[in-house]
Amino acid sequence: MRVRSEYLSALFITAVLLVLSEPARASQIIYESFSQSFPIYANGGTGFSGPWAQGGFNAFASGYTASESSLCYRGLQTSGGSVSGGAFSAINGAKRGLAQPLGADNTTVYLSFLLQPRGTLDAGVFNGFFGLTLNGSLGQDLFIGKPGGPDQYVLETRGGFGQVASGASVAVGETTLLVLKAQFQSGNDIFTLYVDPVPGRPEPASAVVKTDLDLGVVSALGIYSTGAFAIDEIRIGTTYADVTPVADASARTDDDMLHEESCRGTELNNDGSGSSKPTRP
Repeated sequence: MRVRSEYLSALFITAVLLVLSEPARASQIIYESFSQSFPIYANGGTGFSGPWAQGGFNAFASGYTASESSLCYRGLQTSGGSVSGGAFSAINGAKRGLAQPLGADNTTVYLSFLLQPRGTLDAGVFNGFFGLTLNGSLGQDLFIGKPGGPDQYVLETRGGFGQVASGASVAVGETTLLVLKAQFQSGNDIFTLYVDPVPGRPEPASAVVKTDLDLGVVSALGIYSTGAFAIDEIRIGTTYADVTPVADASARTDDDMLHEESCRGTELNNDGSGSSKPTRP
C-alpha cells in the first residue's frame, strides 16, 4: 500500500482553506485559465500552492509564451488567455504545485484541458511531443497529450512507457478537448482518456484505459514539450461535469459568436443548446 495519508493530512487544513477561499466551482479543485500573470508572475488560477516554474524530467528550459487570447472549443466555458511553445531542440517544462495533493486511495478526480498543435507536426527533438503531466511521488509521471509517436493523443508513463493510444489523430491548428478520469487505488491506478467529448453531456460510456502505473501522491502538474503547441483551460474536479462546464449562452456577445465560428467541438444554437459536430472520422 502506498504511503500517502501522512503527507496528505499534513496539508489538509491549509488546502481546504485555500480552495474554499477561491471562486471555483463547488467541487472543482483546480482551474488555470492562463491569465496575463503567465509567465512573469505565473501565479493566476485557483487551487495551486505557488506559481509556475521551470521543471520536469530533464527539462532544460521553459520557453513558453503567454497570449491574451484563449483557445476556444464550442460549447466549453473559457476565459483568460493561453500559453504556447515552439519546436525546441531540448526538453522544455514548467511545473506547478497543487494546494490540495491528489492520489488518496479510493478517490477519483477528473482533469481536462485544451490542446492545439501548431507549426510543423513532429518538429522538435524526440519527434515534437507536447502535453500535460501529473507528477507522482514514486518517481513516475503520467503524460497526456501528443507523444513522440504515433501522431495520436495518448496516455503514457512519462518517457513513452506503457503507451495507450486513443485512435484520435493529431492535426495542426485543431483544438482538442482532452478529459482524464483518474481513479487512485492502493496499487496501480486506473486512468481513462476521453477525446473531444461534448461539453454539458454525460460522461461517455467508453474510452481508452491505462492500468499499469502507480503515481502515489500527485503534488504537481506540468507542461512538458519539445513540439509546437498551445494549451489552455486546465481544470481538475471531483466530477466529470466540473471539468466540462458549458459556456453561458446569455453572456455571449456578438464578438464571441463570431469568434466561435472557427471553434472546434459542439455546434451552439442561439439559446445555448447544442448538437454534436462531427470533428473526427
